[in-house]
Order: sequence, then structure tokens, then C-alpha cells
Amino acid sequence: MRRLAILGSTGSIGIQTLDVISKIEGVEIVAMSCGHNFSLFTKQLERYRPPFAASLSIEENFSALSSVKKFFHGEEGIEEMLERSRPDTVVIGISGAIGLRFSLKATEICRRLCLANKESIVCGGDLLIEACKKKSVELVPVDSEHSGLFQLLGEGPRPERIFITASGGALRDWNAERMADATPEDVLKHPVWSMGRRITIDSATMVNKGLEVIEAHYLFGYDENDIDTYICRNSYIHAGVVYRDGVVKLHSGTPDMRIPIAYSLTYPFRERVVDGGEITGIPLLLEEIDGEKYPALELARSICGKQSKQIAYNAADEIAVEAFSKGEIKFGGIYNIIERTVSRMDDQIRADYRQTMEIDKIARAIALEEVKECF
Repeated sequence: MRRLAILGSTGSIGIQTLDVISKIEGVEIVAMSCGHNFSLFTKQLERYRPPFAASLSIEENFSALSSVKKFFHGEEGIEEMLERSRPDTVVIGISGAIGLRFSLKATEICRRLCLANKESIVCGGDLLIEACKKKSVELVPVDSEHSGLFQLLGEGPRPERIFITASGGALRDWNAERMADATPEDVLKHPVWSMGRRITIDSATMVNKGLEVIEAHYLFGYDENDIDTYICRNSYIHAGVVYRDGVVKLHSGTPDMRIPIAYSLTYPFRERVVDGGEITGIPLLLEEIDGEKYPALELARSICGKQSKQIAYNAADEIAVEAFSKGEIKFGGIYNIIERTVSRMDDQIRADYRQTMEIDKIARAIALEEVKECF
């Protein structure tokens, strides 16, 4: 029986992970954590009955629930929950740079890290990769694109190039001028995926794809110039590799996050958790991405491998997306805030964890200044 901990069980990845768990055998949930959705978390704890649970909040207390052996609070509490529950596998389903702290902690305990928190790689650079190697922890990506590359790159000669795809987000058919004035309601109408607020907005700016290019660079050891990006409108093509003889291999399938989540849990085996697998009547088309329309993607390429600027890119995006969601800035201001914040950061290639968090703190302060300038 595999012992599983889910960090971020009330988020999009966490909810879908729980759905997957209900359809596969051999998994025992020993720990769960949430951010601030206490109503849903209470229902999850009552249904799945993990002995250990935690919340980032220091206010809520779920200890009264009969199923919870021990409840923890705050960031340190989540780390203690991992220590006490001793999971074999940890799903990092939370968003944001805070995920790096928990990912690093998980490598001290688990045998497999199912990573849906791309910020752990973008901000942590080589830190997390090296921690996994040192502790012999399997790092299995959950993002559909990186899961696809993980499966394609498993054996045989190394491809010359790799690529990942984007749906294009809700504004893919808008011109740049119209996009600049898009509202949160416009942006959150994603044409394919059901995801959290931030990643849906990041899909529209292509910041998400920029983060994924950086993530692929670290996970698979490719130069950013050898990582291509394309739009696949129906999201049936997730990733691909190109060999020196011109042969192209694609990873394609039903666009449902439960599939890569299940694969991360059951690798190297596969389990059916959704209906799908149809191959007739589904167009597999790729389109070039307009770099002028999506400057955030080009910015990500230009800073790939420069850890301090990667941290600033992510931190500024978190601040800008929050400001946009509150109506404090226009959609077009998101990129401006990211670009200005990145330009004000020193070009530091490598940082340890303490330095990483300090850079993140500085970048957020700069980004908040830039938000005020946009008022």
C-alpha cells in the first residue's frame, strides 16, 4: 500500500488527485493540507479520513474531527505533518513560490515527488533537482506537457529538440490592442482546461508557458533555444520531440489533468481513470506563437538559467495577477510589471534556499511598487 500526502488538496490539482485516488487501488492517503478553503477541506477530511492534516492558516482548527489524529498549522506545521505521516509519495499541488519549501522538505522523506508546482523548479533552479538526486527521490512532473516529455524521453537516442504546447488561453483570437483591455471575466473563460484562477490568467498572457519553458530546461537539460512552443487549440497534443533524422514523436491524448496525475502516481504502470483514447475525427494541428503578441514568453526565454531573474519573473507575475484580479491594473499591465521587475533584479545565476527566498521577497516589493505606478 502506497502512503500518499497531498499538499493543496482543495485546489484544482488536489481535487483531481482525490478523484484519481478513488479510481485506483493500492493508495492510502496519510496526510492532506489546504490553504484557506476550510469548508471544502472539512468535507475532504470527513470523506478521506487521513490521520494527519494541516492548514496554512493558523486560525482554523480541525482537531475536533474524529478522523484527524493530529492537526498542524502554518508552513512549519505542514513540514511537521510530512515528518509525522512519513509518506512514500507526495503530490505538491499548491501554487506559488512557497511550494519550493515543501518540495525540498518532501525530498527528505518520500521516495516519489509528484510535482505540479512549477515554481519549485523556476525559483529553485538546480536546488530541487540536486536534492532529489541526493536522496534518490523520483521526480515525476504532473503538468501535462512535462509529463508528456517525461514519457517521450525515457529511452533511445536523445532528441535534438523538444517542444510543448499551449491552448492559447481565452484571448487567443484577440489582437494585442483588444487584449490590453480584457477583463478578468474575459480571461477566465478558458477554452479547454478547468484550472485555478492564476494559471488560467497565466495561460492568457503565456506566462504559464514561459514558466514551463524554464521548467523543461531544468527537468530535461535542454537549452532554451532547443525548447519550442506551439499552440494546439484542442490541447490534444501536449508535447513532442524532434530527432536529428527529422522524425517527430508526439505525446497526445484527451486533455484531462487526471491522466498525468494518475501517471505520476502509478509510473511506470498506467491506469484508466477517464474515458478517452479516441483517435478518429480529432485534428492534430500546431500553430506558431506570435512573440509580439505574447512578450512574456519571449522574456522567459531570455532569462532562462538566470535564477534571480526567474524568481523575479514568477514573483512579479503573482503580484500582477492578483492586482489584475482585483481590478487594480489592466490586463496589459501584467507584462509591464513583470518586465520592469525583472529588469531591476541583479543577474544572479545560482542561489541557495535562503537567498532564493530573499530574492523572492525583494522582487515582490519591487512588483508592488510597479503596481502602484500603474494606478
